[in-house]
Amino acid sequence: MKNKFLLILLAIFTTISACKSDKKSMKTLENKPDNSRTSLDWPSVYRGVLPCADCEGIETEITLNNDLTYVISSIYLGKNNEAIKENGTFVWDEAGAKIALKNEEANSAANQYLVGENMLFKLDADGNRIEGELKEKYQLKKVHFDNEITEKYWKLIELNGNKLILGKNQNTGPHLTLKKENSRVFGNGGCNSFQGTFELSEGKKIKFSEMAATKMFCDYRETEQELFSALEMADNYSAKNDTITLNNAAMLSLAKFQMIYGK
Repeated sequence: MKNKFLLILLAIFTTISACKSDKKSMKTLENKPDNSRTSLDWPSVYRGVLPCADCEGIETEITLNNDLTYVISSIYLGKNNEAIKENGTFVWDEAGAKIALKNEEANSAANQYLVGENMLFKLDADGNRIEGELKEKYQLKKVHFDNEITEKYWKLIELNGNKLILGKNQNTGPHLTLKKENSRVFGNGGCNSFQGTFELSEGKKIKFSEMAATKMFCDYRETEQELFSALEMADNYSAKNDTITLNNAAMLSLAKFQMIYGK
């Protein structure tokens, strides 16, 4: 009887200890803080116009890669408008919230950002958020590729560096639309309708494939074939205001389009 009583006490003690251990483990898990590095989908491209002391603004694009490398492009608006590119590596702070861009020439203290949900917040040299009337200007927004050029009607305005001039009796101008659903492209070369698929990737990369067109005869086939060749050679695109330009791998302009309407 005594041994049975001791066994019951031992079982109760073991159960209580296990519960305490479980509660302690749960508490540890609950108190473990999430951070931007582990909980956010931060590898991407971020864009915005940062304030500038002696220009209209700094058009900035930062690409953050999984391997902790970055590429930053800066255009000082109102000056030479030429992109200044820089690349290097970046490091996270201990809290996994901030990053500092580093290379041999740049001062990493002046290139710190707080990583937020779909945003980068430019920090001051001490790693603090910039306050004041212009604080909303010190932000770069994540680029969602599908939203930048898809679901819009793009009219061709330039082909291989030459301004497009429609024929006297040409009723349909060359155009295209990129649809999100199934990544399909639809358009018209000025005579024949065409369709196919496209793929977008980081770094403004674009690739058209499985292209097919009707085979009607008209007076504008030469321009049309030139457009089809441009789509075939397109490697990347650049976007500015209401225009996009398809470029080849050497960044030479193949075709420029103007947005007529879109979501």
